[in-house]
Amino acid sequence: MPRTQQPKPTWVRIAGGACYGITCILSLGIGSIAGWINTSTVARTVVMQRLKNTPPQEAWGGRDSVNLLVLGCDEDRYYRGISILDHQARSDMMLVAKLDFKNNCVTGVSIPRDTLAAPKGFRRQKINAYHKIGGPALSKKAVESILPVQIDRVVVLNYGAFEQMVDMVGGVTLDVPKKMDYDDNAGGLHIHFKPGMQHLGGDDAVGFVRFRHSDDDYHRQARQKEFLVAFKNSVMRHPGLLPAVAEKARDVMGRSLSPDEIASLALFVKGVGNNSIKMGMIPTVAAGGSNLRIDRHKLPKVLGQFGLADNRLESAVTMNR
Repeated sequence: MPRTQQPKPTWVRIAGGACYGITCILSLGIGSIAGWINTSTVARTVVMQRLKNTPPQEAWGGRDSVNLLVLGCDEDRYYRGISILDHQARSDMMLVAKLDFKNNCVTGVSIPRDTLAAPKGFRRQKINAYHKIGGPALSKKAVESILPVQIDRVVVLNYGAFEQMVDMVGGVTLDVPKKMDYDDNAGGLHIHFKPGMQHLGGDDAVGFVRFRHSDDDYHRQARQKEFLVAFKNSVMRHPGLLPAVAEKARDVMGRSLSPDEIASLALFVKGVGNNSIKMGMIPTVAAGGSNLRIDRHKLPKVLGQFGLADNRLESAVTMNR
């Protein structure tokens, strides 16, 4: 008898900015189809964990929760975008997500890329610059310098793999909320959309989720959530492609998570209820020009609201002043 009930779309609240990688994780947990076992390492791992009723903590060293820093990065290119010059570029999107296995909830906060940070040994500058300077390790250090939160793992999203994954499922159909025009010839990014329902291939989908040039990070976050719904619908229309999508999801996430870890997250998030997923943004105030700085008075309340406060809050000495 075919399955008639689909999982609730609560997963759309997980990502904030470049959340598209986590969407792929969720799609892996919808069932244990035997045909997947020989075609996808991740799908096979999902099946085995399901059959053994393996708790998610087991894939994470027994931890009751993990904090992931998810980064979506620009790509510096040669003239006219002919070839990629530097994969270690500025972080275009930053999200701190907490997966709480013990309390069965997912929370997280986005960090505007114009937020100022000054990790030890570096001058104060926009936080998105640190990935270009020192890669994921320095981005982690920068985030921990402004937030009293311990980052367990860093996931860098691969836009090239993301584009391929969208094309694998035939693209997505969604409602473009407004006219969107932007050209970055050096970066090979060209965004030209009219408002209304449209079908987007992988290249256009990348532009849709990255566009922010006539609004801000808050509006872009809303568009990214809309994309996630559309992508999930496209995947569900092509269930036979799920094994290939599963493997491509590992590429989207930079192969930074093992099959065991991805499978554990897929099964965990699938069971998290609508009221147990909360996403927000860190509080900031203007700091001159386009710069922002952390609002230290509001920060404790916001972190507490999203389950990210800990006993280091009062003793954090590296926060921007």
